[in-house]
Amino acid sequence: MKIAFQGINGAYSEMALHHHFGKTAESMACDAFDDVFDAVNREEVTHGFIPVENTIAGTVVENYDLLFSHEVFVMAEAYLPIRHTLLGKRGARLADIREAFSHPHALKQCRTYLASKQIRMTPAYDTAGSAHIVSTGDRTDCAAIASELCAEIYDMEVLARDIQSNTSNTTRFFVIARKENIPEDLITEKTTVAFKTRHYPGALVDCLKIFQKYRLNLTKLESRPIPENPWEYVFYADAEGGMSQPEVKSAIGELTLHAVFVKLLGSYPKATRCW
Repeated sequence: MKIAFQGINGAYSEMALHHHFGKTAESMACDAFDDVFDAVNREEVTHGFIPVENTIAGTVVENYDLLFSHEVFVMAEAYLPIRHTLLGKRGARLADIREAFSHPHALKQCRTYLASKQIRMTPAYDTAGSAHIVSTGDRTDCAAIASELCAEIYDMEVLARDIQSNTSNTTRFFVIARKENIPEDLITEKTTVAFKTRHYPGALVDCLKIFQKYRLNLTKLESRPIPENPWEYVFYADAEGGMSQPEVKSAIGELTLHAVFVKLLGSYPKATRCW
């Protein structure tokens, strides 16, 4: 089993990947989210592992757009609590740290802690990349905010743990695969679809009433622009219930009659929330 993720080794995505698949799973780092989807389609990997939503930063819209444009299937979801760690070079001391590097979101989430220690914030491309830069540099007065996995990978000193202000910070991930690689006995408890409504007053309401008719609870609904068609939108929806259930099949079937198009993005087991 080989799973692609975006980022470098030590990224939160890799940490979540190992939580979901186990530490024996082989991970493959990719520069961009597009590369994860391409690796799955070219069968360089068996699965892709992508973040789709964070409780603070919101939806990772790029990955929903990629799900819509690629022929892959969501076969699982996973959650990871984000616990930010302050990491320094081996031998560094917390009292000497004057500057912290990390992704802007991570810096914002740890602003209160850094201010209390009078540590200056410096934005960087990503969390794991910041750890790599600090670990290979020659400064002992700077640190990185990243996953604790980075301390193990880059042989760094853990200076402080759980420095984020929001203790419920959580990221949701999707496991994607080619449709022919989806197990036939996969348990399905949630379903994700994309659809485009027709142009008349109440078109969206008519589509949503279908989910109400079959008593399906929507846990997510979001619109995204269609780049090729200015001022037109596609809606993404998560519903509780799997395609193995007759009412879900009936609802999706009826939705195709009311919408311009419907694309089934995945039907998968419901992950246990971690908060």
